[in-house]
Amino acid sequence: MVNTKNLKTRYALISVYDKKRLSYLCKNLTKFGYSFISTGGTSKKIKELGYSSTDINKITKFKEILSGRVKSLHPKIYASLLFKRDNQKDINEINNLKVIDIDLIIVNLYPFQNIIKKSKDENKIIEMIDIGGPSLLRAASKNFKFITTISEINDYSKLIINMNKNFGKTDLNFRKKMALKTFKKTSAYDNIISNWFNIESAKNQNYLRYGENPNQKSYITNNKSINIFNKQLNGKPISYNNIIDVDSGLSCLSEFDTPTCVIIKHTNPCGVASANTIEQAFNKAYKSDSKSAFGGIVLLNKKITEKLAKKINRYFFEVIVSPNYNKKTLEILKQKKNLIILKIDNQIKIKRQFRSTIFGTLYQDKDLDKINKNFIKPITTMPISKKIYEDLLFCIKVVKHLKSNAIVLVKDQQTIGIGAGQTNRVDSLNIALKNSKENFEIKNFVCGSDGFFPFTDSVKILNKNSCIAIVKPSGSINDKKIINYCIKNKIILYFTKNRLFKH
Repeated sequence: MVNTKNLKTRYALISVYDKKRLSYLCKNLTKFGYSFISTGGTSKKIKELGYSSTDINKITKFKEILSGRVKSLHPKIYASLLFKRDNQKDINEINNLKVIDIDLIIVNLYPFQNIIKKSKDENKIIEMIDIGGPSLLRAASKNFKFITTISEINDYSKLIINMNKNFGKTDLNFRKKMALKTFKKTSAYDNIISNWFNIESAKNQNYLRYGENPNQKSYITNNKSINIFNKQLNGKPISYNNIIDVDSGLSCLSEFDTPTCVIIKHTNPCGVASANTIEQAFNKAYKSDSKSAFGGIVLLNKKITEKLAKKINRYFFEVIVSPNYNKKTLEILKQKKNLIILKIDNQIKIKRQFRSTIFGTLYQDKDLDKINKNFIKPITTMPISKKIYEDLLFCIKVVKHLKSNAIVLVKDQQTIGIGAGQTNRVDSLNIALKNSKENFEIKNFVCGSDGFFPFTDSVKILNKNSCIAIVKPSGSINDKKIINYCIKNKIILYFTKNRLFKH
C-alpha cells in the first residue's frame, strides 16, 4: 500500500500518440500524488478515464496553433524541464517566472515508420514527423539528474516499480538508464526519417546513359518546376552533356527579346545572331561558324516555322530547343529519329548557382544584372551610331556566357568571331580573329571582352584588323594607356558595369 501522506503535488507531462495502458499509468501515478499536464488528444483521453488533466495551453497561456503542429514548444515548458534543481540562481529565476516544476515526462512518438509502410501520400507522411515529442524527451533527458523520461509503453511498469521502491520518486540510476534509452530512440527515429528522405531523393534521380565520358556513371535529380524529360518531344535519350549544353544555351538565350538563335558547342556559344525573323536569326548564327555548329545544340527564342524546320534538317545537330512548334513543323523535324527536340521557354530564371568541388559545394548568386544601356558607359567621346551601340550590347550579352578568357567580335547583331577558354586574352583574341577571317571578310566590327585588357597589345591587334568599337570591364592599371590609345586611333571605348568572368 502506497503512503501518500505529506506527498507534495508532482507534475507529469504526458503526451502520447499510442494511448494503450494510459489507464494503468494514470491510476498508479495518482497514488503518488501526480497531477497531469497533457496535450490535445491525450488530455481528452485522460479525462475520459476519469482523471483530471490540465491542458498544456493553460500552463503556457498560448493556444495550440497550426492545426496542432505547435503545442508544447514554449519557454515555460522547457524552462521547467531544463532548470537545475540544485542551482539557487536557476531556482530563483524559475520562481520569478512562475514556472511549475515538472518531474516526469511520458511521451511516445508519432509512428513514422508505420506510416511510410502503409501510405505513399507524401503530405500524410510528413505530418507524421514528430517535432514536439523528441524535443520534450531530449530536453528532459539532458536534465536526467532531476527528471524522469519514459519514451516507451513497455517501461510504464518499470517506472511504477521504481517509484514504489523510492516513495513516489525515481532513483538516479533509473533516470539515467531511461535518458540513455530516450537518446537512442530519438536518434533511431531521426535515422528512419533521414533514410526516407534519401529514398525519396533516389526516386527523384534519373540515370543518364553516362557522364561526360562512357566510363562515368551519372544521373540528374529532377527540378520540380522544370523536368527536362517532360519537355522532350522526340529523339534519343538525353545525355549528361546535352543537359549541360542546353542549360548553357538557355542562359545565353534569355538575354535576348528579339528573334535570336544561339548555337552551343561544348557549353560555349559558337554562333549567336538576332534578326527580324527567327529564320534569319538561324541563318546568321549558323554562318557565324558552320564548322563548329556541326553536332551542336540549336536554341531559338521564337516558334520554329515549317520553312526553318526544313532548313535545320539539312544539317546535323544533336538538340533543337524552341518555346513552341506546330504539328507540321514537328513532323518535319521528327524525320530525324535521333534528333532531340525540346519544347522549353527560354525565360526560365534561377537565383542561385552551385558547383561541387573536392572541398565542398560552392554556391553563388546568379548574375541577373540586365545588360542594357545602364550596363555600359562611354569612355571616349567619339560619336556612335545606334547600330554600333546595339552591336556593343549584343556583343557583351554573348561574352557573359562564354568561358574566360572570352572575346567576341560582332557585326550587325551577329557573332563573326569567338575566342574562349584560353589561358590568356591575346590567344582568345587571335582565335576570334582567325575564325572571323575564315568565315567573313568584314571590317568595322565591334569587340567585347569579359575582363579588362591588361596591356595595349590586344587593342593594337584589334586596331590593325579594323575594329571600330570595344566594350570591356575596367580595372587594369593600364586603363589610362588603353583609353589614350583608343582616343588617338579613334576607337570607340565603353566600360561595363561588372566583370563577366565564367569559369
